[in-house]
Amino acid sequence: MSDRISANEFRESLDRHLSDMKADPWLAQRIIASENGEIKMKKKRCFGLILAVVLLLALTTVAFAVTRLYRVINWQGDVTRTIDPTQTPASASEDAADMNRLQESLRSFLSEIPDSETACAWYCNDDGTIKCIDSRSTQKKFSSMEEFFEYLSRFQHLTVPASLPKGQVRDFSGNILIECKAFGKFKLITSSQSGSMYYRRFQIDESSEIPTGYEMILSMEDGTIFSISSRPLSGPYEEPISLREGETAQRVSIEGMDALLITAEDPEYPDGLLLQRKIEYPVQLKLLPRHDHMEESDDNSYQYEYITIWAYNLDDPQMLLEFFSAE
Repeated sequence: MSDRISANEFRESLDRHLSDMKADPWLAQRIIASENGEIKMKKKRCFGLILAVVLLLALTTVAFAVTRLYRVINWQGDVTRTIDPTQTPASASEDAADMNRLQESLRSFLSEIPDSETACAWYCNDDGTIKCIDSRSTQKKFSSMEEFFEYLSRFQHLTVPASLPKGQVRDFSGNILIECKAFGKFKLITSSQSGSMYYRRFQIDESSEIPTGYEMILSMEDGTIFSISSRPLSGPYEEPISLREGETAQRVSIEGMDALLITAEDPEYPDGLLLQRKIEYPVQLKLLPRHDHMEESDDNSYQYEYITIWAYNLDDPQMLLEFFSAE
């Protein structure tokens, strides 16, 4: 039996631990499901110790619950607050479960859209307002690492690794998201409805295409797997960066970037490097009329870039710094 891990299997594994993409595949909030725990105690024969044991169990349970809190950190690596796991989407209400069902329906529909198209799908409330929405950008997929890097080398707003890990690459997959540049050309292919779902599909003129994010997955011969992604943002990255028990964050020095090195004690979870930088020349994009409440606009810009690297089976997390020439 082969021990090869496909790109899809790796993405699914990463998704389970990092609560991956929402509407836009590059818009993510890192919320990690809490781990189940069990408190074990030796049986006490002395009845006189029962009360003490009960009190100890209560205190231990409280302490255990506290350690399960997520620690939210800033770009200096300082803890700014904690989050109770029961307050995260992991403990969804019935309304949230229904919303998740609708979102999964949207994702399933959009997954069938050709890579050459941009699409948006949504459900409406009774009053016509949007209840939930998802979208899919035009994509270019690569199986050749050389062709992937050659394509990205034409653009300055997306940062590619300055170096790659040593060793032989066993598998590679690359995916680049495409949008329409400001004052560019596009065509509305269809605006229709499927059951209670509404959707629109667009074709961006090739001369107007501009990359707005990428993901690449490297599987090495030694079993190490890397997932590297980049996406531009209109402003600094402000979504919560949260740590589970056993994870640590260290601010590291990489020229021109804010950077955090995330290390995990549990081998089932990845080590990571999070980076952001201000783009020297903002990227101007056309905002497509993706639904009835959105008008076409050429006044949409990206001014920051957010980059992540996640790695499984990594012996030394410090080697992640080599990707972007750390000082």
